[in-house]
Amino acid sequence: MRPLLLFATLWSLRQYPSKGREWSWARKFAAMKEAGFDGVFSKPMPELAERGSLRYLAVTSIGVGDDCDPAFSAARDLGALAIDVQLCDYDTPLSKAVATARRICRAAHAHGLPYAIETHRDTFTETPEATLALARSFKKKTGETLPLCLDHSHFAVVRHLAPADLWPRLREPRPLLDAAAQFHLRPFNGHHCQIPALTADGRRTPEYRDWLKYVEGLFAHERARPTADPLLVVAELGHAAPAYGLSCFPDTWRDAAAVGSDLRRIWKTKS
Repeated sequence: MRPLLLFATLWSLRQYPSKGREWSWARKFAAMKEAGFDGVFSKPMPELAERGSLRYLAVTSIGVGDDCDPAFSAARDLGALAIDVQLCDYDTPLSKAVATARRICRAAHAHGLPYAIETHRDTFTETPEATLALARSFKKKTGETLPLCLDHSHFAVVRHLAPADLWPRLREPRPLLDAAAQFHLRPFNGHHCQIPALTADGRRTPEYRDWLKYVEGLFAHERARPTADPLLVVAELGHAAPAYGLSCFPDTWRDAAAVGSDLRRIWKTKS
């Protein structure tokens, strides 16, 4: 079976369990291993050298005129498998976004580091329409498919999707799904980019169970793709700065560990 590589994000453990009692780096990395994650997702930082056997998936933001080399070089030196790039701003003209994506592509080749452009709020790719325009223009100018990191939570909120419509609507446009090299899987619905996975007493929430049906559809699609490349997935639950989790949410890291466990189980279950 095509391997699934699951990454926890340091965002889940930022100021965790509180700002005044934040865990040490060693404890954070140990918790990720104990929860069964294969690696850690983070921007390049020296502390990642302490991660031990955890794999590393990098992330950075690159806008018009930004130098690509520092982030790519730092990620490569830390042993990153690949890098996720948040591209430009929401109001960047298409021509400049494409030019920036082409510079990112050249940097990726120069550093020997696979990359993917993330769909994300407040970037050029915050809507399906803008992302599709970017992908088509990039293909027209380069002849290459622009690799994507799909975070469907932002598209779902743009559309205010009903629970039953998550996978049927988010599997389109098909060219974006076919171009996906990475996925960020944070539990979401049509109104919130992050929802609780567990109740206070540790049960799966009804909204989370709806989201898991979307995951089942997505994973069935990915298992059927004719590739042996690992599927790179980040269980991207945010804790603090910025706080996607509301004050009424239960424990963020407990949720992240549960999501990771459920993703692993669903991937191994043949439909």
